[in-house]
Amino acid sequence: MPALQVKDCPADVYDSLKRCAARENRSISQQALTILEEHLGFRGIARNERSRSTRSDAQKKQERIERRKRLFESLDELPVIPISEDSPSSVDILAEIRETEAR
Repeated sequence: MPALQVKDCPADVYDSLKRCAARENRSISQQALTILEEHLGFRGIARNERSRSTRSDAQKKQERIERRKRLFESLDELPVIPISEDSPSSVDILAEIRETEAR
């Protein structure tokens, strides 16, 4: 199995990862791998299925589609953040940024 080494990790990131690993009763390496798998959409897929190279392109494409569907479903379950009617629109914010950068 390939190894991954992370160099120049900021101390606060490492400390946070260490605390998170302790809460989950995992090693720092196990916790880092878990976080990467969750972020990349591999959680819930058996480890041996991930490494199979016999899957066809159509199967791989279908799996990507299914992962995206699950991701969007999980996003839909997040609470809606209320936005005040007094808040500027994204168009106004972008226009202000462009004006500032043009100066």
